[in-house]
Amino acid sequence: MYQPLFINWQDRNNTGIAIIDEQHRGILSIINSLYFLTEKGMSDDALRSLISDAIRSYSRIHFITEERILQATGYPDLEGHKEMHRKLSQETEHMDRVAIMENDSKPLLIFLKKWWVEHINEQDMLYVPHLREHG
Repeated sequence: MYQPLFINWQDRNNTGIAIIDEQHRGILSIINSLYFLTEKGMSDDALRSLISDAIRSYSRIHFITEERILQATGYPDLEGHKEMHRKLSQETEHMDRVAIMENDSKPLLIFLKKWWVEHINEQDMLYVPHLREHG
């Protein structure tokens, strides 16, 4: 049985920073797991909660990693990037609460896909030249 992924990793998603790319793939994998289970009707409250916790926890690990790398290399827009991370965390928690209250993960999935793909391909790519020069 073929089940397409909700988010497919593409070469353009690569920053060229191994740990960052690995963590990005990990986050997208967790989102794909939530999608798969939701589509198969297996996303009960306990499972959704577990996956949502995994998304939030792994995102925090990723944000700390990314911010420390940017800090160590003197990235000039570190505070702006940290603020984006704070906003994503807050928006994710809000969307997760809505998903639980409405018993519907689809708006959460759409939000996560849009935010993460845009963040990786737009915002994270802004620091790549700096890291190549200073990393």
